[in-house]
Amino acid sequence: MGEKIAVNSFKAWFLGIRPTSLGASLMTVLLGAGLAHGYMPEQFSWTIAIMCWLFAWLMHIAANLINDVVDFNRGLDKSDPERIDRIYANGLITKKVAYNTIAICLVLGCLVGLGILYMVWDRLVWHGWEIVLMGAIVVACTFLYSTTFAYRGLGDLAVLLCFGLIPVCGTFYVLTYTVTWDAIWASIVAGCSIDTLLIVNNYRDRDEDYEAGKYTSVGILGEPFGRWFYLLAGIVCVVMVVLLYVDGAITWIGLLYSALPYLILHIGSWLKLNRIREGNALNVIYYESPRNFTLLGLLLTIALW
Repeated sequence: MGEKIAVNSFKAWFLGIRPTSLGASLMTVLLGAGLAHGYMPEQFSWTIAIMCWLFAWLMHIAANLINDVVDFNRGLDKSDPERIDRIYANGLITKKVAYNTIAICLVLGCLVGLGILYMVWDRLVWHGWEIVLMGAIVVACTFLYSTTFAYRGLGDLAVLLCFGLIPVCGTFYVLTYTVTWDAIWASIVAGCSIDTLLIVNNYRDRDEDYEAGKYTSVGILGEPFGRWFYLLAGIVCVVMVVLLYVDGAITWIGLLYSALPYLILHIGSWLKLNRIREGNALNVIYYESPRNFTLLGLLLTIALW
């Protein structure tokens, strides 16, 4: 494993939360907030936007740790020195610390969500019950993704929902008190670009997952599907950015400097995936995918702002 990592150390915990993946939840809030600022700049609230980001990160960290624990308990994840992200399987974090961290993140996330609700409930259409419902769905999916969805070929839909529609539209909604088609397009940008990370993960682990009873979309539909699905997800993102331009949410300059760099990087990653196709060598695409969608999120947020 190279450098020795102490059990339950900060470094072990830091690896366990998968910091490279946290750009995904940040991106969703950035897009919702950027669109909200462009739509109603006079009532934009930095406090609410930051609280939305905290909620998203706390839930994301909890989901990452739950995924590690569940996959290990089901016998899917084995100890692998080359997979430093498998801190639970590699024995770098104990069961007690993992469970306590999950509980703390969920409790803090719910408290942040209640804080958002307190600040906006009197200005919402259904007096905040819609926020309670969205929060409940996110908390439920935090558990159901690792225990059910990921094992039944529903992981991609869960990502589109929990890393697309709910966080982007939810952030936009609590900042503007409405939902527009532009919020839908932006949420699909987030969901599909973030799903590329799940696709390449499922593609890399397709044989191991299928043998262990984890039936992902790639495992069910086959290796060629996985390769083309990765490409298609990125193309859908670009199409949604074009729709944002057509609706007037961004300028043509914003369209070019947000969509074009992402498309170039995404196709580059896809070409590498086609060349490598199997094994831990695919980790390079696993780490490039967050780079790609985080850059897209930042550039598109600027364009929307």
